[in-house]
Amino acid sequence: MSEADQLIKDLRMVPHPEGGHFIECLRNDDVSIIYYLLKKHEKSHWHRLTKNETLHFYKGDPLTIYTSKDGDSFSSLNIGEKNNFNFTINAGTWFAMKSNGEYSLIGCAVTPPFDYNDFELAPPNWNPTKFNQYL
Repeated sequence: MSEADQLIKDLRMVPHPEGGHFIECLRNDDVSIIYYLLKKHEKSHWHRLTKNETLHFYKGDPLTIYTSKDGDSFSSLNIGEKNNFNFTINAGTWFAMKSNGEYSLIGCAVTPPFDYNDFELAPPNWNPTKFNQYL
């Protein structure tokens, strides 16, 4: 069994609607935190929240985060390398992710706590207009 599959099993992760696997590991009145794992060839489809979300790198290979504030242009950055281990996605920003290796395990913290009413998944095959890379 691969290390990624073992983590999915050990952490009791389930498929996430945006792609990849997750499990909620903390929820209280102030914050919610999930473990989120993307394996090689999996992607996190473009989505956005009505709240800020901070991503924390934990294990595996670096993760590329693509962001688009306007649905037209985009930018990208990696966490898990060069002493860059977290990044905050501002509310209303479209974002997608992919692992740059066998897998990437991150934590995602949302405050106030995440609610699916705060989540918008882009239509299938949607990308920002100027996005010319394959996730």
